[in-house]
Amino acid sequence: MVGAVIAIVFNVLYPRADDPGSVAEIVGQSQSEGMWAFTHYALAWGVALTFIGLIVIARSFVGEPSASWGRVALIHAIGGALTLFLALVILGFAVKGAAGTDGGSAEEIAWVAGGLFLASIGLFFGFTPLFYGIAVLSGDEYPSWLGWTAIVAGAVAVLTGTIVYFDGFSKTTDKVLFPISSILFTVWVGAMGYKLWQKTSQPAATVGP
Repeated sequence: MVGAVIAIVFNVLYPRADDPGSVAEIVGQSQSEGMWAFTHYALAWGVALTFIGLIVIARSFVGEPSASWGRVALIHAIGGALTLFLALVILGFAVKGAAGTDGGSAEEIAWVAGGLFLASIGLFFGFTPLFYGIAVLSGDEYPSWLGWTAIVAGAVAVLTGTIVYFDGFSKTTDKVLFPISSILFTVWVGAMGYKLWQKTSQPAATVGP
């Protein structure tokens, strides 16, 4: 749940560009935004802690077919978390560092980071919650609304990634669709963590003499 809180806070505080499709503006932001490096650093920690939560959630599915869907979801979470972590480190460290010495190379690096971020939209924010949602709905460990919440979050992210892939980043994808999908997914992780905490905090049944 800690990772979810960090991710939500710094997702809301993230300095989004006026023109998300302008690499030059993003490079300029890396120099003008005083919290640029720290924001990406904090988001990277949020991703790492959220990933730990996703591991625990995947292992909480005990019956079939939910357990198998949970493993499928975890595989996508591994690839998505790694991709997103790399994108955040490159944006927060490499782009900012390169911009201070050579703006041209900084823009090239920003394009690479943008590609990784696009991949993470599909993997981490898209297919990962979609498969977790299926896992929830195919079992009886959690209420069905948690399954549908994850599926909606994943579907919005897949739509966002598809639009970005063919048309590039825009205000609609950057300031509307992606925040909806990412915050919804993060809230879902927090809700699942709370449900798990409730399960583990329940007193064990005792057997009478």
